[in-house]
Order: sequence, then structure tokens, then C-alpha cells
Amino acid sequence: MDINKNSTAKPATYTVRQVVDAMLSEGSIRTNTRTVDQLRSGSWDTEVTGVVTTMFPTIDLINKTIKAGANMIIAHETPFFNNNDQTDWLKDDEVFNYKMDLLNKHKIAIHRFHDNWHGHQPDGIIWGCLLKMGWDKYYDPKVRNMITLPEPMLLADIVKKAKQVMDIPSVRVVGDLKQPIRTVMFCLGFTGIGNISKTKPDLVMNGETSETQNVEEIRDGKTIGEKVNLLTLGHSVSEEPGMVWCAKWLEPKLPGLKITSIPSGNPFTFV
Repeated sequence: MDINKNSTAKPATYTVRQVVDAMLSEGSIRTNTRTVDQLRSGSWDTEVTGVVTTMFPTIDLINKTIKAGANMIIAHETPFFNNNDQTDWLKDDEVFNYKMDLLNKHKIAIHRFHDNWHGHQPDGIIWGCLLKMGWDKYYDPKVRNMITLPEPMLLADIVKKAKQVMDIPSVRVVGDLKQPIRTVMFCLGFTGIGNISKTKPDLVMNGETSETQNVEEIRDGKTIGEKVNLLTLGHSVSEEPGMVWCAKWLEPKLPGLKITSIPSGNPFTFV
């Protein structure tokens, strides 16, 4: 079944393999054989009844997928609690076995879309965040992870906006809430921030990182008058907007197939 984007055919059904082929059809996405972007459950030949995009394929998310009548999940992150999706260490784990039984019973295919989504031009996760913040028009493809705002915004106002548009009840900040911000660097998800002494953005917006590294560098920097601030949103919620956009991005590539974004949600209760 030909699903080439130049084809006029609009097949009524797709297999899991055809959905993944459509995901990787753009030249802007790098196809790297050494990648975590693999089929983690299900079969390549399964006929897809519907697709759900999400951040983490949790048990709750799998149940929502079943309820929605879908049988394929495109997940940015691992279903198996480790980045490389290794499962040998989980063979006697009750949670893992429950999840696998659920996936097998309902023939749910999970395919990760991590490395290739970050490899998209623009980075699919950063672009989703930019859309949420209303900053997409400031994106410069030559500077993949940093934007310059046309007018300064107080850090306090950026924090308020981020909490509102991403529905985050609480964030963490290292810095001066009264400082005007022009340059924003995005290090979403779980990632190192890199050498901020070279780029010196006004604000680093990230998901989570080691508290012994850049967190302390930024704190010490503020003490000696540096202008770099840190806004930590949380791993899952910082990257989820990119998977919301993923559903919209996929729709024209797979005409006739129901594609839905279902957020896996914030794992934390703030008390």
C-alpha cells in the first residue's frame, strides 16, 4: 500500500509499519539505526485502528488508548522505566508484567518517537513548547534551541505564562523574578544544559537536570552578578506540548486515520 505523500491514494487502513514509515518520510528527520526509536510492543503488521501520541505510555494512558478505540501509541519516552527500554531486569516486576499483559491482551503497539523527533527541523519538542508559549514566530533555525524576544519580559511574567498555558501548578526558579528576559534557551525534558558560560542566555527553560551541576552554577553566578536564570518546568510537562503538536503534524501524512493526543499528565502531586 503506497502512502507516499505525492500519491493521490488515500487508503482506509494502515499497518503499524506504514504509520512509522510516514513518520520518517521527511528529509528533515534523521533516520539513525542506533536509536531508541523502536517498536516496543505489538506487531509491525497490525492494522491500526487509531493512533495516540503522548509523552509517557503509562498504564493509565494505555487504558485511555483502549477506551478511545486506538491500538497504536506513539510515545516520546520509554514504557519500561529506562531510556534504552531494557526489560531483562524487569522480568519479575509486578508493574512491568501487568503493563505487558495489558498491551498483549489488547494488541497495543508502542513505537517510540524520541531521537527522530528531536532531529526534526525544527526540533519537534521545542517547537511544541514555542507554540504553547506563543513564541514560534521568534524561532531561528540557525539557533535551534534559543530565541530572542522582541521586547523584554519580566521573569515573573514568563513563569506565570508558562504555568498557565502548560497547566503546571508549580515550577522551580533559580534567579531574579524581577529581571527582564530577552534570550531564552530551551533544554526541555531531562537534559544537561551545556556550557552556559559561552551562550549566557537570560533564561534557561528546562524540564529537569542534575541539581549538582547547572543549578548550582546558576545559583553561584547570580551571587557574582551573572544574568542567567533557570526555570524548571518538570520532565513530562515540558515535553508534552511537542507530542500534542506531533498529532497535528502526523494527520496530513495519514489521511483517514484517527490521530489523537492524550497527555500522560503531571506525575507529581504538589503538597
